Amino acid sequence: MSILKKALSLATVLALGSTAARADIIDFVNLTEGAGGLGESAWSTLNIAGSDFNLAITGSKSTDDDDFAFAYLDWNHAGLGVCGDVTSEQYEDATRTGLSSNVCAPGSDDNVTIGEMLYFTFDTNVIIERIWFNNTHDDDRVILDPEYIMINGSQEPGPGNGYATGNGYNSRSDSDVGNFLGPYGATAGIAFTIGFGDEQFYVSGMEVRAVPEPGTLALLGIGLIGMGAARRRRKT
Repeated sequence: MSILKKALSLATVLALGSTAARADIIDFVNLTEGAGGLGESAWSTLNIAGSDFNLAITGSKSTDDDDFAFAYLDWNHAGLGVCGDVTSEQYEDATRTGLSSNVCAPGSDDNVTIGEMLYFTFDTNVIIERIWFNNTHDDDRVILDPEYIMINGSQEPGPGNGYATGNGYNSRSDSDVGNFLGPYGATAGIAFTIGFGDEQFYVSGMEVRAVPEPGTLALLGIGLIGMGAARRRRKT
């Protein structure tokens, strides 16, 4: 087999191994109020480390007086929303483990509603395989009678009667089929946006998988084959 064919073969094996990498489920409800969770809190940038990616989440509020907003983790089975102002600066970017008291002012401004948007910026290319939402403080991840949500500036209609996930999205069972939005691709360094359409909501979870870089894999394969060829030449 030629060196080039060996390199391509190795690159293919590496690519297949990389695509088998696990997907991460970012559970914003559990991140807020689970064991060791961050508590109800407001973040100018909420940073999350996945298995093969880093994620920075920010929020915007066009109707706010200072045009600034926080990515907000809301207690009581809500998840991730947007908050324009906090009750005190001491609550900005502060972990409040186990604390459920509201820090958004007003307290009703903690979901994603008119003029608000969430920005998800990854440090590598990813596939966002599923996104779960709710619009109430419940544990069903359901939006009742949805019309649409804005995803990267486009209207996305809701499937059926809501984004329900059966017995919970961590199970990813057959009952989850169709009860989420996705998949979507997100490019490294470019914000993936989720905004208000005509239904206010929280983002309760995302399933994310890093995408292997074919060019990098091919170069790595060629490099490894080249090292092997050099060793054989030294032995002869």
